[in-house]
Amino acid sequence: MKAIKYLFIGALMLVFSVPAVAQDEDQATINAITKVIKDSKGNTEAIKDEVKAVYKKNKKNAKVLTAMGVAFKEVNDTARAREYAEYALKAAKNHYAPAHLLLGDIEAIADRPGPAAQMYQSAIDDDPKSPEAYFKYASVYRKVSPKLAIAKLEELRVQRPDVAVDAMAARFLFDAKDFDGAIETYQKAPLAKLDRGDLTNYATALYFTGKHAEGLPIVDEGIKRFPRHAPFNRLGMFFNYELGNFDKSLDFANRLFTASDSLKASWMDHFYHGLCLQSANNDYDAAIQKFKTALSMEVPASNKISLIQTIYSSYSAKGDFDNAIKYYNEYLAAKGNPNANDYNSLARMYTKHAEEVPEAEKEQWLMKADATYGEAIQKFPANAEYLNILRARLNAGIDADMTRGLAKPYYEAAANILQAKADRSAAETTRLVECYRYLGWYYNEKADKEQCQSYWRKVKELDPTNTEADQFLQ
Repeated sequence: MKAIKYLFIGALMLVFSVPAVAQDEDQATINAITKVIKDSKGNTEAIKDEVKAVYKKNKKNAKVLTAMGVAFKEVNDTARAREYAEYALKAAKNHYAPAHLLLGDIEAIADRPGPAAQMYQSAIDDDPKSPEAYFKYASVYRKVSPKLAIAKLEELRVQRPDVAVDAMAARFLFDAKDFDGAIETYQKAPLAKLDRGDLTNYATALYFTGKHAEGLPIVDEGIKRFPRHAPFNRLGMFFNYELGNFDKSLDFANRLFTASDSLKASWMDHFYHGLCLQSANNDYDAAIQKFKTALSMEVPASNKISLIQTIYSSYSAKGDFDNAIKYYNEYLAAKGNPNANDYNSLARMYTKHAEEVPEAEKEQWLMKADATYGEAIQKFPANAEYLNILRARLNAGIDADMTRGLAKPYYEAAANILQAKADRSAAETTRLVECYRYLGWYYNEKADKEQCQSYWRKVKELDPTNTEADQFLQ
């Protein structure tokens, strides 16, 4: 019985070994000729004899012929690649999916999506259960028509329900910047079955759509499986910062810069790291250094303006007025077309600094704020009323006893604009009352009863419940 058993096993091994040996021979031939073609570095004319010898021995071997075509494609000799793909189809009587795939790749390289799709469809017809053919067909259409690409993947789902079709479909939507569609499609795929690239795309789409809380579980899954993958540490930093989890965000920032493989840090990485340092630890010096590192990199113009704004705000919060002013002026220069609010912010910086200097120096800084408002009024006549109000309030603070009447011309200018408006808003009416009140008090201090009462009557007309006016109108 043992002898019969061993004989039976030997026979089985012989049966199984025949195609294996043939397969090994094919693969050895493929490996050898592929090396020859690749080593030619595109000078395929120089190896024509070696190629011809292999061709002669494998005229009817579609597998070897296709592999030769693939090798030619990889050294950019698409003419010979096409030639060998057609040899393979002839050997296989025009039904060999890998050869049609190669022809599709050649058309795709030439940026001919229509013919490429036709070749990929032929590959599908040859082998309806080949995921590669569906994926490549969908790939050439993903930019032209993501819907058509996804429809082709749905055909694959019917043939191969085991293949992660949803992940591929989501990838196409992500590449087309349809982030909402990508998120919806990724949600259909089991998270544990998404590969590293899909997890990265999924989390990135959630970041771009502002769905920070939804992004955290995706990052957690990515970190669990790929703890040193920079994009997951980066997105963990982004998400946690936006959610106000500053300590966690700083942890991810440290992981990004010290525990990530092959990190190519972007300006955004340094920018967010600075925000984390500032928000978690109030470490303005380290944060500003990070912001400056970001600024030294290639930054889109619109982001550069915001980055400079962040630097001057940090210096201002730190109490470093000289640098705050320096970077604020850089911000104005970078912006190119500053508006009235920008000038108001500059004036407020001068005002804030005035609170921090010795008493003898206060007024000179306040007058810098005054000059800033004056420049803004000239530049933005449409905002003259409100800018005059702000300038008047500033000067009323400088000249609290009204002896110099510093605020008078600006309240008068604002009042002239406001009283001429027939469609004043409630807020504008309140500001007009403010103008009249100041002028009423001013003329009271000057003992000009007639002028004083004329302004208080105007106050009463606009605000009949105002009891302050009554003391001047008796």
